[in-house]
Amino acid sequence: MINETLSMADFGRLPDSHQSAFLVPSVRVETLPKDFMLFKLTAGKAQATQWGISPWWSPVKPFKEDYEGALGRYQQAKLNGIDMSAMVRFMSAVCIDWNDLDNFVQIKLKAECRAFWGLFAPQKKLSATPATASGRAAARAKEISVSGGAQLPPDLGVLEAWQLYVPNLKESDISRSGVIPAHDMHALAMHFGVA
Repeated sequence: MINETLSMADFGRLPDSHQSAFLVPSVRVETLPKDFMLFKLTAGKAQATQWGISPWWSPVKPFKEDYEGALGRYQQAKLNGIDMSAMVRFMSAVCIDWNDLDNFVQIKLKAECRAFWGLFAPQKKLSATPATASGRAAARAKEISVSGGAQLPPDLGVLEAWQLYVPNLKESDISRSGVIPAHDMHALAMHFGVA
């Protein structure tokens, strides 16, 4: 089992910046079954095998309080006339300057795994407000480029959305699916079987 001894005491040992990404009263330890599928949107154009294994994930299929999974995020994006990247940024409270969220990555666990499960804590659209006019202009240009032109509110993650934090995840613990551009709604539709 991956993270066999993981407990809430371990949550208190995470960096403050990681703990603050959760609405702390909601956090608990859950056991994910073997073959459980996880996804994330992340920056970069590299092959999937070149990414390190981040602890931040979401369930591909509905799980516990997340009744939608990845397909639900895709469908929400489509209904709102935006791409999946913008929808995930809004729901998952990912600041514009943290990550471009331009690739959909999906993995499958090779063994049972214990992980932290909890609500995303809201975040500001930008982690820090630029001090100068040129800095604000650059931030606005970045917002337009990463959100596909979608208007993001000043606060992200204000609707209920759940996340998984899987510490100590190694390449040997997972199998990977391909990488799909998160702005390509047609390719994502094909992946989800709804095209």
